[in-house]
Amino acid sequence: MNRLLGLVAGTVALAALGSATVGASGATSSPLRGAVVVLDPGHDGGNGANATAINRPVDAGGFWKACDTVGAMTASGYPEHAFTFAVATAVATDLRHLGATVVLTRRNDSGVGPCIDDRARLANVLRASAAVSIHADGGPPWGRGFTVLVPETVVTEAGTTAPMVARSAALGRDLAAVLRTVAGLAPANYAGRAGLEARGDLGGLNRSEVPKVFIECANLPNAADASLVTTPSWRTRLAAAIALGLERFLRHR
Repeated sequence: MNRLLGLVAGTVALAALGSATVGASGATSSPLRGAVVVLDPGHDGGNGANATAINRPVDAGGFWKACDTVGAMTASGYPEHAFTFAVATAVATDLRHLGATVVLTRRNDSGVGPCIDDRARLANVLRASAAVSIHADGGPPWGRGFTVLVPETVVTEAGTTAPMVARSAALGRDLAAVLRTVAGLAPANYAGRAGLEARGDLGGLNRSEVPKVFIECANLPNAADASLVTTPSWRTRLAAAIALGLERFLRHR
């Protein structure tokens, strides 16, 4: 919990900067001023060496799951945790240029966790305008494409909150639309429908009291998707699309 409070304190300090980051970039407008976005890069670089810590069971919304997992990787060994952190930091930069206050659930790629319930709790404590958990899938080698995962139901510490399901679904639709039409990315051909899938087994969604989605940005065991995620220019394009989807949601809702 100390780590969670430290992230909250960092966010408060960042909010106090206001549009300073926008001014430094030369931008003259802040369309997302006042918005707080939590970005959750999936997994962490130290998880693999800390099995006891990440296997600890936590409440995932009425059932128990492991605190965290190691994540997937490409055939060449590029890990999901490195991909998610690179994309999340790029999305954060884009959103800050638009005036948003942004906090990540982890500050580097060498730590352990945090657990899935704390990842959700951080956005709840901050009363974030939106939260996005960035992942890459470990699906079948023949499958490729992205999927935006939205909650089937939300079971928070305060109980089930059906309205949050609808708000999260709206966020998911905005993100999926941008990934398809602006970034030109293909929806997954092995999961979901038109790039969207409702899930009830993800603690990070179930425990969220703010609009939140997961994005499986690509399928790492697939050779074609693996070549994309390991390309810096593609990661930059992906990050810009995620930021644009968040901007659409935040400005219109």
